[in-house]
Amino acid sequence: MFGWIALAIIILLLILIFYPGNAFRLAMRSVRRSAGLTCKRATVGRHQIVYLEGGTGPHLVLLHGFGANKDNWIRFAKHFTPSYHVIIPDLPGFGDSSYFPDEEYDVESQVERLIDFFSALKLDEFHLVGNSMGGQIAVAYTMKRPGRVLSLTLFDAAGVQEDKPGEMTQLLVEKGVNPLVVKEADDYKELLKFVFYNPPDYPSVIMKGLAADAVRHTSSNERIFQQLVGKWVPLDPLLPKIESPVLIIWGDKDRVFDVSCADRFEKGLKYSKKVVFENCGHMPMLELPDKSAEVVRDFIGSIRY
Repeated sequence: MFGWIALAIIILLLILIFYPGNAFRLAMRSVRRSAGLTCKRATVGRHQIVYLEGGTGPHLVLLHGFGANKDNWIRFAKHFTPSYHVIIPDLPGFGDSSYFPDEEYDVESQVERLIDFFSALKLDEFHLVGNSMGGQIAVAYTMKRPGRVLSLTLFDAAGVQEDKPGEMTQLLVEKGVNPLVVKEADDYKELLKFVFYNPPDYPSVIMKGLAADAVRHTSSNERIFQQLVGKWVPLDPLLPKIESPVLIIWGDKDRVFDVSCADRFEKGLKYSKKVVFENCGHMPMLELPDKSAEVVRDFIGSIRY
């Protein structure tokens, strides 16, 4: 027995040393499994959309932000898989989903792909959650398919006019620097510092894997960002038309979109609740997953439909 254990340890060490990419994938697979999620894929037009799925019950769809992917939601999602059917896609152009340089990945284009994706999965009504760019896409989707969204939750969402320019806007305008695009692996720690108030202390194998994945998407992220800006969808005029109940969650230390944006969302929406987390950055569902999940679960649970 001890011989097998020793052999397993040796094999694991060899994987860590010589195949860090494989070690990263094994680690992520284990984390997903512990959250009750499995990785699947669906064909939508030319695209292969890779997504995580788990749990049974009312449908809950989670949309990640720019430069991110489905795994941003794992620690949050584990609180829902015992009682909800959770779907977390890599939006086309991001994560493990396909990307084509000759296609557009602006908000409206992604909404059309999500319509086909949800149709392929036979999702008629569901609770929809989005972070940053994913929140902007979630609002735009709700406008296109209003009867299907039982509730809408926005984590530090993009799309409203800033009363006070966030630090990202200042960097883009004054220096032409996009802090959300990683060009070299060593820059990944700076990205974490920018989007988190308290950056996570990932194990080295995870950090290396995340950094490598970010660099792999540098070119596509740069191009997609330009498309998002070039075909920007302003949400301010759309918000009063939304009939779904909306939960607005923001980190008070968000450097991407200033916390004052939460007020803009609240004022523009008919039926909304606003929650601001202290000492939290741009991704509350990842920085404060337990607290975020509790607030969202209570909000969704209070809805009668």
